[in-house]
Amino acid sequence: DSTTRMARDDDGDDRGDGFSSGVSRGARSYDDAIARLATTISGKKRADQGAMSWEAQFAQLDAYVARLGLRAGMDGLRVIHVAGTKGKGSTCAFVERVLREHGVRTGLFTSPHLLDARERFRIDGEPIDEATFARHFWWMYDELEAKCGDLGIPAYFRFLTLLGLRIFSEEGAEACVLEVGLGGRLDATNVVRAPVVCGITSLGMDHVDILGDTIGKIATEKAGIMKPNVPAFTAPQPPEAMASLKRRAEEVAIPLNVSKSIDEYEDAENIEIGLAGPHQRINAGLAVTLCRNWANATGAPWAADAEAAFAKNILPPLFRVGLARTVWPGRSQVMSDPDYENLTFYLDGAHTIESMRHSAEWFASTSRAANEHNIMLFNCMDDRKAGDLLEPVAEVFAANPHCAIETAIFSPPDSSTAGLSPSASDKATAWQEKCARVWDDVATKHQGSLARRPQSAVFTNHDQKGLVIPSLTQALTLIRRRAIEVAPARVNVLVTGSLYLVGDCLRHLKRLV
Repeated sequence: DSTTRMARDDDGDDRGDGFSSGVSRGARSYDDAIARLATTISGKKRADQGAMSWEAQFAQLDAYVARLGLRAGMDGLRVIHVAGTKGKGSTCAFVERVLREHGVRTGLFTSPHLLDARERFRIDGEPIDEATFARHFWWMYDELEAKCGDLGIPAYFRFLTLLGLRIFSEEGAEACVLEVGLGGRLDATNVVRAPVVCGITSLGMDHVDILGDTIGKIATEKAGIMKPNVPAFTAPQPPEAMASLKRRAEEVAIPLNVSKSIDEYEDAENIEIGLAGPHQRINAGLAVTLCRNWANATGAPWAADAEAAFAKNILPPLFRVGLARTVWPGRSQVMSDPDYENLTFYLDGAHTIESMRHSAEWFASTSRAANEHNIMLFNCMDDRKAGDLLEPVAEVFAANPHCAIETAIFSPPDSSTAGLSPSASDKATAWQEKCARVWDDVATKHQGSLARRPQSAVFTNHDQKGLVIPSLTQALTLIRRRAIEVAPARVNVLVTGSLYLVGDCLRHLKRLV
């Protein structure tokens, strides 16, 4: 599914232009559906001349919903809607697992996917099967073609959002957990008119070209998911962000409450969560609050017993079980190489300054022997500021000598950045070269972030500068050669930055290339 995974999930770029004839009309398989889905990515951007505005595209969603007859089914979904800069996917994963432990049939919509588009649509924690995807996809595509010809086909993310809402309605989800794609106010998921409860995870500076150049402006966009008569909860926020959230809450006449961390409950030291890092305990706390309020609002049969525990500041048993069993691929995920027993990958997608710091701290928190070898594999989109992302990593490594990096590798993911096809040959690596030179500067600034490396036949850049490798396949081959070279000593690889890089690395480790 690499043909579509790289499409931007910022709900406005890569607009569809119409009903492509790139796939034969009689084709109706899952693979045909994925090929047709790829035609919704045009590569056009909001800033392009003549591009439809984000506001106009969002307003058009109601027309699609009306003509496709989706509104009644959507209004029947009992939605938990989550926006935020950091941790919204993890929070949604916590919410889904806690509800599932209570016997609730769940639908979970998230983005982006790592390996397969079906990851975006989970029923009871599992991606929908290919037949289910194909059946719903072709129903919607045919309806769009028959009834929305004048509107054209919705953009990739909008298409998938409408498809997800249709799937969850038709497949009988009792709770629908929706992760916002980008922002909130004009995100496609905000087409849902009356969620049961909404939450805002930690906010930070991200997508400033779209959402605004201050955290207050960004918070205003995120707060756009707040609606009258819908309870809203937020993780702790910086003052400027909190002021924007409160302003929106006042506009829609609802209270805005700050959720508490898991660490504020009784026996907190024994509450385990499935995702690593102290920041995840904040996300888990918000998830608990969202589940609690969803249960009360929907009259769940287990709500009264849960409330009795909450009244004593005790986390109810099935909440504890759900948090402990939560997994979220590509976030704080540890995988051993299937062929090299001394090689372990630590995969953690991160795209903000704070999340990069958390990623490095998580890597540093895992036990290390003195003779282990640590490598970082990194990439980010070229609209990011590489220095801002890499600086906190160097700071953490300098402060934790046991995890100092002997080599930092910069490599593009397998899929093309245009999102339309896998790269057939090694890509130009001008951006990775720039990232590597930025790393050289920050690593020099933070003495101790680089480990002394003995003579190596694998890594011949003895000056230890950032190493640019033109393909992920080549990078992994090099890393595996290093594992052979130093065996039986361990090699630990932090794969971080772009979720696309993380996903492609997972694909290799799972032999899905």
